[in-house]
Amino acid sequence: MSSDFFKQIPRTTRFVGVIDEENFYPAPNDWIIVIADIRGSTKAVSEGRYKDVNMIGGSAICAVQNATGCRDWPFVFGGDGATLLIAPEERDVVEAALVRTRSLARDEFELDLRIGFVPVGDVLELGTDVLVARYEVTPGNSFAMFGGGGVELADELIKNADTSPRYAVPEYTLPGMPDLTGLSCRWEALGTQKGSILCLLVRPLADDFQHKQSVLSAFLESLTEIIGHELSQASPVTASALRFRWPPKGLAAEAKATRANRSYWSRVIELYAKTFVQWILERYNLRGGGYDGATYRDELCKNSDYCKFDDMLRMVLDCTADQVSRIRLLLEDMQSRGEVDFGVFETEHAQITCLLFDLESSQHLHFVDGTEGGFYAASKALKKQAEERGGTGS
Repeated sequence: MSSDFFKQIPRTTRFVGVIDEENFYPAPNDWIIVIADIRGSTKAVSEGRYKDVNMIGGSAICAVQNATGCRDWPFVFGGDGATLLIAPEERDVVEAALVRTRSLARDEFELDLRIGFVPVGDVLELGTDVLVARYEVTPGNSFAMFGGGGVELADELIKNADTSPRYAVPEYTLPGMPDLTGLSCRWEALGTQKGSILCLLVRPLADDFQHKQSVLSAFLESLTEIIGHELSQASPVTASALRFRWPPKGLAAEAKATRANRSYWSRVIELYAKTFVQWILERYNLRGGGYDGATYRDELCKNSDYCKFDDMLRMVLDCTADQVSRIRLLLEDMQSRGEVDFGVFETEHAQITCLLFDLESSQHLHFVDGTEGGFYAASKALKKQAEERGGTGS
């Protein structure tokens, strides 16, 4: 089957809709689950370099899209990595792109990117499904959601010492740099407008997909009541939170990642010039070169993945102290009943990593995480709960 698989999936335009079982469709049996994640992010997080971590997570997605010339591979950004589904005929091209991205992560950012490929058929044989939903945030801009347990199992197979030799890509290098055209890291961290940025991981513990979705549906219904009718009311990506300063703090990271085969300093100089123009356009609400600051900011808010799902909910929400307290109580109650494991991390800022395809036709997506560790920090509590139950917590 061609890359049209994801394009052909009926779309849902409300995030709560991706929890409905009817919106999920089985991935083609011969397709491949691609896992790219950073080993041991602790050092980078402790050094305040989680923007670098997010940059490499976004790089994995960007490298695959550019190498294959296709934007329609289903993917989920996980903060310190990404999960994708690809057609088997793209296997070699995607591996080469990710191997170059792994070298980039090591040489430019001192980060260790793990890469693995697990055939969908293998996880089906082990009794799990790989289901995909399509969440369209604006026309032509969609995020994938994964269910059925297959993606989670693939992650475990790649990390398990007994099975990783079969699925993990061994260490080797290739000449050249990955093509990361479109990747950018220019916006300032988004300060909370309500009190706290809440990074939230929720994993349902039911055995079957239908029951898992029922648990998550109940959670989202309660969460929405706490937030105030619509999840978008808790989005950290708002016009009032967006700040563009010059030079951007993420300029060095963007230069390292996107310099291709050019020198670092020539790319820095180019970015200084381009971002200065962007700063002028932003500051005075001007248009130029296909860039319309007001329109772009509005689209950016809509095209951000502050809510996502890949066998567990991943959310970055801007909440009041009372809302945080009520969300914690809700999750603790559900956890005590054996319905979920969860991880929560509070910080003061969210951050975004951007994929810009064509601004004139409004084709761009934005990956959201919290600062000071974000999803990575939240995963520690999730893993601890799973270990106490005797689970994997990966």
